[in-house]
Amino acid sequence: MIALFFLAFLLLIAAEVVKGLSANGTPPVLQRLTWQLDLAWVMWRNILYIRVALLAALFFFAGRAWPDFGLGAALGTVVFGAVWYGVYHLFNRFWVGRVKFPPISQMVFEGKDENQVPGDIQVLGVDYNGQRLAVPLNMINFHHQMSVTVGGKPMWFTYCGLCRSGRVYDAVVDGRPLDFTLVGAITFNAVFQDNQTGSWWRQELGEAAKGPLAGQALTDIDFEQMSLDAWYEKYPDSTALQYDPKFLRPYNFAAKLLSYQTSWPAWARHESPPLVIGVEIGAEARGYDFGQLQSRGMVQDEVGGKPLLVAAESEGFTGFVYDRTVKGEALDFEPDDGGYKDTKTGSHWDKFGRCTQGDLKGEALERVQNYQQFVRSWIEFHSHTTFYSF
Repeated sequence: MIALFFLAFLLLIAAEVVKGLSANGTPPVLQRLTWQLDLAWVMWRNILYIRVALLAALFFFAGRAWPDFGLGAALGTVVFGAVWYGVYHLFNRFWVGRVKFPPISQMVFEGKDENQVPGDIQVLGVDYNGQRLAVPLNMINFHHQMSVTVGGKPMWFTYCGLCRSGRVYDAVVDGRPLDFTLVGAITFNAVFQDNQTGSWWRQELGEAAKGPLAGQALTDIDFEQMSLDAWYEKYPDSTALQYDPKFLRPYNFAAKLLSYQTSWPAWARHESPPLVIGVEIGAEARGYDFGQLQSRGMVQDEVGGKPLLVAAESEGFTGFVYDRTVKGEALDFEPDDGGYKDTKTGSHWDKFGRCTQGDLKGEALERVQNYQQFVRSWIEFHSHTTFYSF
């Protein structure tokens, strides 16, 4: 009976370890398992029942083995109990998404003149229903998600550091706005639980993978990713979310991560090229090596039947994708003084796709939604992708 008692103790400890690791992204061996999400869902939904069952078994075997309980068994119980409590505390009070990355405690939005966020910080910006708003990436990288109302629309801003992937979604599902709590990292992507139904959502796809809403997808909101200086240059009347004073240190660390001034442990590093600009038009997806794009300045391409101008600033991490069609005709472009020149009319276009000089002055290229992220992540969630050959 003593052996069965300690076996039940070992199973209890093992259950805590499996539950904890199943949705906490560090061990790459788990991240590569296609069924990691299924394992995590089962363990997180049933861990209470598992604990109760194994604790009941512990007490049952302890009662049966009590007459034979000596000093060694007593010491073993203390050691196993301490190990179980340590594992429980680690995965429920420390190394768990909602604790490691707590939600923002205050939201303050300021215009260009009052803004205190450094101008070189990358932002996710939204222009919706007459309101322009930017959220710094290092803030979303730390918190992983924020619920923000823009132009009267409840929106969900998300960012996954493992993918280096930003997304903005309409937070309303079936007429009800959802808000979310971080679960952890599963198969190299952040997973969240909505607080209304308990469903689990994949950050990259905006899809509910488990729970009552499984199979539903959030509606994408168009957003732009660029430096805050560039955002204010394009939208001088915009506001930007300011740093929460409570989290200044993690924001600064996240900013260094995003600018490659520091890194996570080696397992989280990604193959070269580290970043791509990705677009998905119709049934086609295409990735552009960000480093190559920076060296070239711009390239022209066609994806899903749409002629594209794809460009990146030489410094920082700002990229642009535009439809080259103007007045029903696909124009050809070449780099020109910080912007572009169309070869047909010689008109000058700025980096935001606006014609500022020449015969086409006042025209603007239509922006195409694009995503900047690690190449492994782009391939993982866009398996049909092709890559532009430089």
